[in-house]
Amino acid sequence: MKVTIDCNDNNELEIIIKCKKIDDNIKQIVSLFEDKPYLIGKLNDRTYQIKIEDIYYLEANEDHIFIYCKNKVYETNSRLYELENKLDNRYFIRISKSIILNLRKLASVKAYLNGRYEATLINNERVIITRHYVNDFKKKFGM
Repeated sequence: MKVTIDCNDNNELEIIIKCKKIDDNIKQIVSLFEDKPYLIGKLNDRTYQIKIEDIYYLEANEDHIFIYCKNKVYETNSRLYELENKLDNRYFIRISKSIILNLRKLASVKAYLNGRYEATLINNERVIITRHYVNDFKKKFGM
């Protein structure tokens, strides 16, 4: 096996694997570099891998961070800003100082009092988009 490293001013990391065929060794190498499609959360003294696509929103409440899914709420030890950096910003957006929303779980939006919006999720749960984050939300949502 030959390893070549090419450093340049481009900020994007690119990995190219040249091989005769894709075998288990190649798959293992690729898995080392792929983003993990899950977060770690705790529920009832058990630890779970939570698929990113199952997350409705994340919320900071005092010193705790909660991951809200369809029927369950997990707790994580990560900080909200750390999770925000891990999540795909095409689909996840901060809507308040304490909440990051998954746009793929959004059903509708309604203008609310004082420049805020109310977001209704596909499970009928509602969260508030605060004034500070409304403009970014509107751009990302296409309003």
